[in-house]
Amino acid sequence: MSQFEPTDDTKAELTTEVLTISDFENLNIPELLPYQGEGKTSFKAEDKGINYDEQKEEYLHTLGIDIPDTWKAESGKIETDSRALFITTFVVTGHILATEAMRRTIVDDPNYETIFTEVLNDRNNQILEHRLDESGMRKMLPNKTRVESYYEALGLSSNPEKRVSREELREVVKYIFFHLRKNQYADSKEE
Repeated sequence: MSQFEPTDDTKAELTTEVLTISDFENLNIPELLPYQGEGKTSFKAEDKGINYDEQKEEYLHTLGIDIPDTWKAESGKIETDSRALFITTFVVTGHILATEAMRRTIVDDPNYETIFTEVLNDRNNQILEHRLDESGMRKMLPNKTRVESYYEALGLSSNPEKRVSREELREVVKYIFFHLRKNQYADSKEE
């Protein structure tokens, strides 16, 4: 079973709530580090022979988010079938960090909950619009191959924006928050 195959608890329909207020409760990331690497919007760059994955992976690692070995080939590079997961992890992590930065600036506002709910609604709409595969390219067929792999084999465009299925998106979000909290907890234990 791959890292993000749907399980019984993840088969429920993903609603418009990707990020929730409770996701940010007690989330105390000490420092919000900006991404300094190249290829900020390069989800297609790898298709052109340009690879910014190492920089993105290193950035995620500094946040305590390590890429699962199941996403990597023996060479250490991201597997073609896992690129959508990797890119979505990077992009959604950025949304989480930006949202946390916004939350910090409004937390003392008397209308905090209303304002933060609006911020979350906007971020959720953005994530769903730009990260969710609505065309079924990430669909897993009974033979354990994805629809997109047939397009790739024919040299055709297949999921060029590296979008993920609803289940994969839900699992990516859980994975990111788990590691952000795990890293935070490990840091606080050392003090």
